[in-house]
This record gives sequence, structure tokens and C-alpha cells, in this order.
Amino acid sequence: MQQQLSNYRFDYVHIPGSRAIHELSNPQNTYCILSLYKTQRRLDKLLFTNNASTVGLSPALVMRKELANTLGLVEGEPVSLSQLLAEQGLRLGLPMNRSYGKELDHIINHSPRGSLVTRPGKDVLASLTYMLIKERLDMLVGYPSEHYYLASKMGVKEQMAIFPIAEVAAISHGYVGCSNTALGSEHIDIINAALEKITTTDSYQQVMMRWLPPQLKPRLQQQLQTRLKAQ
Repeated sequence: MQQQLSNYRFDYVHIPGSRAIHELSNPQNTYCILSLYKTQRRLDKLLFTNNASTVGLSPALVMRKELANTLGLVEGEPVSLSQLLAEQGLRLGLPMNRSYGKELDHIINHSPRGSLVTRPGKDVLASLTYMLIKERLDMLVGYPSEHYYLASKMGVKEQMAIFPIAEVAAISHGYVGCSNTALGSEHIDIINAALEKITTTDSYQQVMMRWLPPQLKPRLQQQLQTRLKAQ
């Protein structure tokens, strides 16, 4: 996007995930975040692009392979989050104040509080992954690409298994979200136009595929090719 909009200056600000929506909702500043779910609550406060900025596999579960084998789960096959929480009594770790879409948020919000472990902070997924390795948690929720990236970075890739969640659609879309200000509205229009060109390129598809586990890449590749033909 920065290459596409070479006439504009990009300023980067680090905001903890748990504070992101709060900061975007503050009319004193104008920020944009590259990829956010559209929810009604957010649409009431923020501005979003019409064009999706990211296309990826929906949030998944990651757990230790040892536990997955004990439960008789097959890596890469969909699992029911509701069932694992209700029948197996597993502890689920997730970042604080993060949305995963209507279906998954509903399951999380209606789960027993004792089965959820939330953490705030900048590197919260790395912290939760460490807790998983140390068996302080049983499973994490997040995107397959971020799980795979962190497990690779931490050198624990061979210990982890990733499972699609049965209750959610296979593919998720993220949108650029900006503060609801006059400047934010200008940004949205500019970014929308840029996304029409960016998302049709081979390099865009390569970025979307880069950190997916090999066994999950065909799932997204087919969706990206179908989307490209439609455009």
C-alpha cells in the first residue's frame, strides 16, 4: 500500500491490541488499522473500507500435539470449539478485547469465565503461546498464519497442531478501519482506491499465503484464485 500511495507519508504507531479500538474511537486523533473485522458495534464508531484489505483463513485453534493426540483430534481437520469447552473442560487463551467475528465472539462470550484466560499487552500472543507450551493453557484462538509465525519464531513449531474451527466460515475478510473524523474519511477513500489495485496482484496473494502452515495453504489458495477471477 505504501508503494501504491507513494505520494503520501506513512507514520506508524504501536498500539496494544487491547487498546486499538479505544484509540481509533478517540476523535482527538486519526488512526487507521490495516485489518479489522467489521462488526455493528465498530461500524457505529469507526469508518471502514468497502474493499477487503486481507483475505485469510478464519481464526483457528492451536494446541500441543500431545494433547491433540490424547483427544483423538486429526491435525488440520475442523474441531468444535463449543464442544471442547463444554465437554472437555479445556482452558482457552485469547487476547483481551479482540473480536473474531460474530459466531466466534458469541461462543467465547457465552463460555464459562473459568475456561477463558485473557491477557492484555503488546506481545500478548507470544505470551499466551509460552503459557501453552508450559501447559498453563490447553488451546489458543487466533489466525493460522499468526500461530504458525509465532511457533516458528519461538522454535516450537513441531510441538503445535492447528485446527480450523467448525463453527465459523472457512474464510475471513479484514478491512481497513479508520477513526471517524474528516481526515479519516479522506484516508478511507484513498485507501479504498488503492486496494482495488493491490488485491489483484501476485505479490498480494504471496503475502496472504506466506505464513500459513503447508497443510492449510491449499484452502486459501483456491479462495484467492477464485476471487481474482471474479475481479
